[in-house]
Amino acid sequence: MYFRNLVQEDLERCISLFIEVFNQPPWNNKWTYEVAKQLFLDFWETPGFRGFVAIDEANENSIVATLIGKEKQWWRGKEYLIEEFFVKSELQGRGVGSKLLEFIYSDIKPLGIDNVILLTNTFAPAYNFYLKREFKENQTLRLLYKNI
Repeated sequence: MYFRNLVQEDLERCISLFIEVFNQPPWNNKWTYEVAKQLFLDFWETPGFRGFVAIDEANENSIVATLIGKEKQWWRGKEYLIEEFFVKSELQGRGVGSKLLEFIYSDIKPLGIDNVILLTNTFAPAYNFYLKREFKENQTLRLLYKNI
């Protein structure tokens, strides 16, 4: 297993893995290829985009994890906002996600990025994954939404 920056040629494989992971429990989303592709193209074209993949060379160099987000400026310095992070279902809990996180830290730290931020559902296994990796909950921020 090795880790590297995501390149444009990876997008199709990342989209397929994204759909595979998020259309099954516990998320049970209903992603179609067309909608997921637009999501990924939107991310790709966002200023500050940075993406990363885990490659399993023992399995035909398949992409088994993807982390995408963007670098953004904040008043206290640069931050990296994780937009999507997913690991092939059968490899979850085997250290792939933890190693990919460590890889991105080593990639973004020299860029002056000192904080990593994200949103996640408290019902999803990802919530405890992040807490175990020293992410803290912000007690003053709340996600607000309105259906229109």
